[in-house]
Amino acid sequence: MHRYLLLVVMALACACTPSRTVDTPLPPLDSSRLSHEQHAHVPCLGCHRGDLRPGADDHAPCNQACHEAEFLRPPGALCQVCHTKVTPPPLTAPLKPFPVEDAWRVQPSRFSHSRHLDAGRMEDHVGFHVTCADCHERDGKSVSPDHATCARCHAPEANLPQSAPRMGDCKSCHQSGAHERHRARLIRDDLHFDHERHRTDRKGRAIRCQLCHEETTRSTGYADHAPPRIASCVTCHDDSDRTPQTMRMRACETCHRTRTRRLTVLAPRNHLPATERPLDHTLAFRRDHAEVAARDASRCATCHTRMSGNPRQACDECHQTMMPSDHRITFRELDHGREAIANRERCAQCHVVEFCTACHAQRPRSHGLAGSFVAEHGRLARINVRPCLTCHAESECASCHMAAMPRGLR
Repeated sequence: MHRYLLLVVMALACACTPSRTVDTPLPPLDSSRLSHEQHAHVPCLGCHRGDLRPGADDHAPCNQACHEAEFLRPPGALCQVCHTKVTPPPLTAPLKPFPVEDAWRVQPSRFSHSRHLDAGRMEDHVGFHVTCADCHERDGKSVSPDHATCARCHAPEANLPQSAPRMGDCKSCHQSGAHERHRARLIRDDLHFDHERHRTDRKGRAIRCQLCHEETTRSTGYADHAPPRIASCVTCHDDSDRTPQTMRMRACETCHRTRTRRLTVLAPRNHLPATERPLDHTLAFRRDHAEVAARDASRCATCHTRMSGNPRQACDECHQTMMPSDHRITFRELDHGREAIANRERCAQCHVVEFCTACHAQRPRSHGLAGSFVAEHGRLARINVRPCLTCHAESECASCHMAAMPRGLR
């Protein structure tokens, strides 16, 4: 009966676990996107003026010497570089997002968080240092850094040392070409996160940036700037002192805008605290877990490590102190020999050779008191001599029986 219940519980767990999807191939680079390579002869500051979007000044400089003829014709392909569509009068021309947020990054920066957050090095080189808020905060709100943010330190009037890049030296910060975005940094559409609500916890205590962005101070570029781990979210969201019960990680709506309705709700393992047990870990599972462990040991290793002192009780901590269920009082005297012959590998999982040798070197209890087994051993040897040969060699038997034979029969 317990096996049937276990199968039902495991089936429910599988039904509620989100299915894994294979990453789809990257879409091709948008052909209507502006080509920086074709505009290499144009100075960067000719288009990028401060924090303004290129072309914000009544299409300047695009409608001047280079593309003047296209602006005198009806709307065409050139307009699609910045606009999603251009319709005839009454004219409507929605703008594309800027900067573009798709699978490709054009002219990505070489920004090093490690260098900028090294307070000692910054103080030695430029006389001041920066914090996260200096770049990621404006007018009390969280923002993404832009050219205006960088200009606060790298503008000519800041008088930085010659080794520091200037705003006009674009190649010192930007890489040429289009590069694939790291998929781990692309937030899925149904996720929502608000930095403003994560400035303080429910008791008003400040939440430091490094609590979530713990790898940022070691990041030397975009490639190794890892996003926050789910474990960082669990640390706070399952702490009732910091987060209300309604915002626990088990509640999908805490982070997801949409939710797939299932028979039951089972959050992924990395969304739950370390003390949370999987759904199939019932009372019966303790007896039946060997089958699951043999089939998929990597699943067990997700939570159960081999380190001593683990609060979740590692495999070794149990199996070194807890005997299997068939190791009853009579197992040593009656059953273990037969079990060892049938499956030695099972015994070897716990017992080393020295353990067996040390035990078998002692006089078996079946031999009774010293000298009393001599009269009885012959009958048992005729029934099955193999147990005798476990300890006694054939030559030992021969030497004893030869000495006991009459001289005429030797």
